[in-house]
Amino acid sequence: MARISEIMVKQQPEKHMLTVRKTIDFFTQYAGFMESAVNSILSLIEENAALPSSGPIVCFHNMELETLDVEIGFEVARPIPVKDPVQASIIPVRTVATTIDRGPYEKQDPTLEALMQWIPENGYKALDGIYYHYLNDEQQPESEYLTQMFIPVK
Repeated sequence: MARISEIMVKQQPEKHMLTVRKTIDFFTQYAGFMESAVNSILSLIEENAALPSSGPIVCFHNMELETLDVEIGFEVARPIPVKDPVQASIIPVRTVATTIDRGPYEKQDPTLEALMQWIPENGYKALDGIYYHYLNDEQQPESEYLTQMFIPVK
């Protein structure tokens, strides 16, 4: 639908993450992979008497949709022992360019394009990954979906 916040640079704190990463065909495998990854991670969090510290965070490590390197995860407050396919990592403090989009997921391209254009225009260089942090769930109308988009920069 539309970008609802200014694009800005922020510093994110160190984060403990639980993720599942795979190369997929976006058009035929994304929905199933997303569901499987989310269920695997949330089950592991529950088994360890913990709670997620974020909504789902998706990282696209490339832009080739037929061979998309995608990672789906959640922040957690502490290290949690993992089991396949879930992996644990600590993301160090980093600087990101970020904005928030409101509306259906399939209409977010203009917001992402604005973010990607803003980065070099403002003297930054994009680093690895395009991240989508889903801020609310799908229990409301698509027009109310909130997604924070961010790209690590230097």
